Amino acid sequence: MIKLFRNIRKKLASENKFMAYSRYAIGEIILVVIGILIALQINNWNENRKAGLQEQLLLQNLQGEFEDNLKDLDSIAIEVDQVITSLERVFDMFSQPHTNHSSDSLNIWLSDALKSPNWKPSAYLLNNLSNSGSIAELKNERLKLLLYKWSRQQNEMTEVQQRTEKTGEEIISYLKKNGSLRNVDTSKEDFFNYRQSTIIISNAHLLSDPKFENHIDDKLFMYKLTSTWLLQARTTIIQLIEETETNK
Repeated sequence: MIKLFRNIRKKLASENKFMAYSRYAIGEIILVVIGILIALQINNWNENRKAGLQEQLLLQNLQGEFEDNLKDLDSIAIEVDQVITSLERVFDMFSQPHTNHSSDSLNIWLSDALKSPNWKPSAYLLNNLSNSGSIAELKNERLKLLLYKWSRQQNEMTEVQQRTEKTGEEIISYLKKNGSLRNVDTSKEDFFNYRQSTIIISNAHLLSDPKFENHIDDKLFMYKLTSTWLLQARTTIIQLIEETETNK
């Protein structure tokens, strides 16, 4: 087509037909411009298609990561509830006559109460998105808001779990100084098959110790807070999974 225009242009120029030549020259320019615009449009379409495919892959990977996190959360939530139950049993012993409780039962409940289940969700993809600034490029505004919300919740979770872990360490430290950690550990013979201590026969005296009661109270409070936080995190994760599904 361009070659044809050039031939016509040469012919008209040789015949000194200036106006006709000008029209064909303008037409040739317009043709070139149209060709460039079409090429740019095709290139933009191709780039948008690639970006769309990359975003779909990202959403699928995010969904998989959050689904794995949800499974881990549900498993940890069960363990947290078990620790809360054990802490409540020990906490309740302080308000009852000590003669109603044997040292063995106290040690058994303490053994479970000293566990410290800790949930550490995967944040590999989210961290990559945050570091690269790619979250802002996502088309789904609700998804972006949920991802920012989840990022804040993770920071809160880290603070809560650090404090929760500390309460468990404080109880163990207090037991080492004022009671028998060995008697607590040996109450679970399935994995710590040793005899009880002959130095400190019973931990029952701890039920008259206000400092020990405060330690139990502190850990119970933090694990109740952890349980509440896990429920909130679960709600956010489900929303994220649903939002990535709608974008497939």
